[in-house]
Amino acid sequence: MTQKTFNHDTDVDVVHKYNSIELKAWINQLQYIDKEIDKLLNLYAQSIQNREIPEGTLVLFSKRKEANKQLYETVLKYSNIYSNAAECDDIQCDMAYLEEYERLRKSYQYHLTRYQKLKDTLYDNALQSF
Repeated sequence: MTQKTFNHDTDVDVVHKYNSIELKAWINQLQYIDKEIDKLLNLYAQSIQNREIPEGTLVLFSKRKEANKQLYETVLKYSNIYSNAAECDDIQCDMAYLEEYERLRKSYQYHLTRYQKLKDTLYDNALQSF
């Protein structure tokens, strides 16, 4: 579903529409990460020539997968609530939604950064085993 902006939309309306679109993108990315972790571990296991994946690697990915699940659930729940932002009739209401959105955005970015670093480590370890 595409949210259109109109000439009569306020700046805040436009921001809420773009934020709603971005929340959906985050949800899709977090779903992808969940699947990707399983695929990466499988590829890694194959790259180390059927030896067992080191316990430390499994623990790190297990923790990241759990953090991903928690963030996914939080973003999904907030995305469902965020649709109510259009009903705000004062700036305090809008600000409450925008502040929570910003907090989630920072959490999402932090999560992606940590996941990317973990993935890089996995790739480096896999390449060393060749």
